[in-house]
Amino acid sequence: MKQILTFFACLSLLGVLRADVATIENQFRAAYDLHVGQQYAASVADLDAKYLGAVERAMQAATQGGKLEDALALQDEIQRVQAKGPLPENDEGVAPSLAKLRATYRGQFSKLLTVRQQAIAPIVAKFDAALITYQAELTKAGKLQEAVEVKTYREGGLAQRLTGDALAVSLTATTAAPNKPFENSLGMRFVPVPITGGPTDGREIRFCIWETRVKDYSVFVKDTKLDWPKPDFLQGDDHPAVMVSWENATAFCEWLTEEERKKRTIRTVDTYRLPSDHEWSCAVGLGKDEDPATLPIAKNGKIKKHPWGLEFPPPNGSGNYNGQETKANPISELTPILDYDDGFARTAPVGSFAANTFDLYDLSGNAWEWCHDAYDSGNPDQRVLRGGSWDIRAQANLMSSYRDRSSATARVRVYGFRVVLEVGGSARSSP
Repeated sequence: MKQILTFFACLSLLGVLRADVATIENQFRAAYDLHVGQQYAASVADLDAKYLGAVERAMQAATQGGKLEDALALQDEIQRVQAKGPLPENDEGVAPSLAKLRATYRGQFSKLLTVRQQAIAPIVAKFDAALITYQAELTKAGKLQEAVEVKTYREGGLAQRLTGDALAVSLTATTAAPNKPFENSLGMRFVPVPITGGPTDGREIRFCIWETRVKDYSVFVKDTKLDWPKPDFLQGDDHPAVMVSWENATAFCEWLTEEERKKRTIRTVDTYRLPSDHEWSCAVGLGKDEDPATLPIAKNGKIKKHPWGLEFPPPNGSGNYNGQETKANPISELTPILDYDDGFARTAPVGSFAANTFDLYDLSGNAWEWCHDAYDSGNPDQRVLRGGSWDIRAQANLMSSYRDRSSATARVRVYGFRVVLEVGGSARSSP
C-alpha cells in the first residue's frame, strides 16, 4: 500500500491532473497492473489449472467406474476448459460430479474477485479523486461540456475500466461466447477461434468476423493521410477494403491498437494484428490437419478440400467467386465457373454468404486476405494470402489449403485483409 501511495504522490508532482482523461486513466491503469492485476491474473491462471486437473481426475475415476455419461460430460468439460470457453451460467442437466466441481470453482473464483476488489479500492478512490479535480478545473475554465463528459466518464464504472473486465480471459468470461462477439469502436466484431499448435497454441485469439470493410479502413486512411488508390469498380462502405498492401494492412493494425488502447476499448496488453498462416488455417478448419512448424510453401494446396466440401462447382451461396454473374461484365477472357452464380460481379458486402462454424464470413472468396507470414524462408518480402477472391474460378485456387503470395508492397484490386485481436499480448510466427 505504501508503494501505491508513493506512486500517487509522484503523479501529483508530475501534474498529471492537468492532462486529458486518457492520460489519467493510463497512469492509474499502470498502478493497477503493477500492484493488483499481475497477481490477480496469476491467481486466476493457477485456479484454472487446478480446476482442469480436478476435472481430469474426475473423468479418470468415472471411466474406471464404468460411468459412461459422467465420463462423456467430464470429457466435454476438459475440451471446453482447454479451448478457454466460458463457464456456463447454470448447471441444469449437468452430471452431479461436474456440478460439484463447478460450484467449487465458482466459490474460489468469487474469493479471488473479493480480494481483487479490496486491493483495487484505494486505487479507484484515488482515480476518482483525480477525475473530480480535473472536472473542477474544466468547470472553472468555463469548459462545461468537457466537464460533463468527465462526470459521465466517472459514473461509467472506474473499476471496470482499470481491470479491463470487458475483455477478461477466464473460465467465467461470457464475452468470449461466439454469440456475444466483442465489438470495437469501429463496429468490427470479433469472436474467439481455438488455436491448436504453433506459437499461439491455447491463447485467446479473436478473429474479426468480417474482412476489414471500406468504412473501417477509411477512418485509418483519413487519420494517417495515407494515399489509398481505389479499384476500377464501385464499392459500398460494407464491402471489403481492397487495393491494400501487406505493409498498409500491418500499419492499420498498429494504428487500431494504439487508438483502441487510448479509448480503453482494449487493454494495454491486447493487440490487433494480422493472423498468422496457421491461425488462419485454424479459422478455416485445417488447424489440426497441418503442421504449424512447416512453412506455408510446403503446405500449399496439400489438403484437397474446400470450405463447402469436396465437390466442384461449389453449391450456390458458397461465396463470392468468378461465376456466371460476370458474363455481363467480364473479369477476363477466361470462362467463369459453370453452373455457379453468386450475384456479385465484383466485391460483395461482407457477410453476404453463410458463416462457418466459428461465425466467420468470407473465408472463401470476396477478397484475398493477407497473413503475417512470409511464404518461404528465402524471400521474406513475399507474404501469404489466403481465401481466394471475387475473380477466382479455378478449383485448385479455391481449396482451403491454397496459399497465394505477393510482395508486401503490392496493392491489387483483389487484395484485402482480416484483423485478429490477441488478448494478452502479441506473438509472431515467422519473420
